[in-house]
Amino acid sequence: MRGIMDPTARIRLSLGFVSIAINMIFGKDRGRKNLLSPGGIEVLYSAYFSKICMGDIAGMLDISPSSATDLVNYLEREGFVRRVQDTENRRSILVVPTEKGEEWILDTEEKLFGFLEVRMAHLSLDEQLLFADLCARFTGVYDSDSLSSSVRSLRRESGFERVPLIFRREGRLVRLEEAVDARYVSAGWEGDEMNTTPKIESRIPETCDGIQDEVTTEEYDRMQRGLRDEGHLPVHELAGCTREGDHALEIGPGPGYLGLEWLTHTEGTHLTGLEISPAMIAIAERNAREYQHSDRAAYKEGNALSMPFPDNTFDCAFSNGSMHEWENAGQVFSEILRVIRPGGVVFVSDLRRDLSPEIFGYMRDSCLEPEIRKGFETSVRASYTQEELETLLDGIGFSRLQVIAHPYGLVVSGEK
Repeated sequence: MRGIMDPTARIRLSLGFVSIAINMIFGKDRGRKNLLSPGGIEVLYSAYFSKICMGDIAGMLDISPSSATDLVNYLEREGFVRRVQDTENRRSILVVPTEKGEEWILDTEEKLFGFLEVRMAHLSLDEQLLFADLCARFTGVYDSDSLSSSVRSLRRESGFERVPLIFRREGRLVRLEEAVDARYVSAGWEGDEMNTTPKIESRIPETCDGIQDEVTTEEYDRMQRGLRDEGHLPVHELAGCTREGDHALEIGPGPGYLGLEWLTHTEGTHLTGLEISPAMIAIAERNAREYQHSDRAAYKEGNALSMPFPDNTFDCAFSNGSMHEWENAGQVFSEILRVIRPGGVVFVSDLRRDLSPEIFGYMRDSCLEPEIRKGFETSVRASYTQEELETLLDGIGFSRLQVIAHPYGLVVSGEK
């Protein structure tokens, strides 16, 4: 790739090198069948660091139970794991590493940590700390729990967002470096600009009254229905952090699609939506009837700054795309803490103000109605950055609360 590249293209090259190095460490670069497949490695590591039973493996790898059994049989034949009876549950069979399996992990980790230490030696101590922090923010992985959650999320999505790089010119495929240069180098990343940080405007609060007029609510409903049909609502992530039979609070449900999809993907659950706009409540109730979930979903008019519910009412609380409209986000999270039960979870997703120009343009152009497009622009300006939100939520009182940044927005997840 020629010339000066922007951060995305430079990171792509660095990740390519890291991928090759990791494949070499795991013995995946030799052009022949390896003793351990990626799935086998994940089972071995999971068995080493946590307690897993046979029934866990199929769901963990998103494979059939018979395939999971075949995989464990192979690992057992090769001497990496063994099956033992769970002393705490006589009906459960655990998969545990043998000494050979443990030695394989320790040998691999010696090489991994050696690779990291050698490369980190290129940096000063302050740079090492900064790099580690940036890597955590880049990946959204801060600890073993967030690693497991991120891996599950990737599997549920069954893929990644794409940047269009397949083009034909005069009947031939354009080469990768040409496509990348056209997208990134020509986009203005030249010279000293590589060392500058794009200026992020100060947050400009949007209306805290929601969308009230019937015409705009219908347009918004059409847009949200389109997002649902294209699979852009975080329903799988939400379903993954809630339990059968939960009673959930949805804050700012709008036309209600996320909560109604959540009901569809869960068993025995119930939903209460707190919405400030009566016009939106009417549409959400209409959509609930369409989903045939009227017996499981109820909507109440109210302001999230002072929720009309007793303490410890709900098992979980979630919201998507409304946090930027909250007059005082810190106060709303304090109210969430009050109305969910001990052990209850919170999952709030929204836009981020520091969207990349490419993603901002893509999302804005996806808004077909002029009023919705204008509303999207003001919503982005009213949204938070990860750093702002982390400062805002510090000390509210959740036992766990994490702000994760991804290219399209922010996710706040936690537990009371």
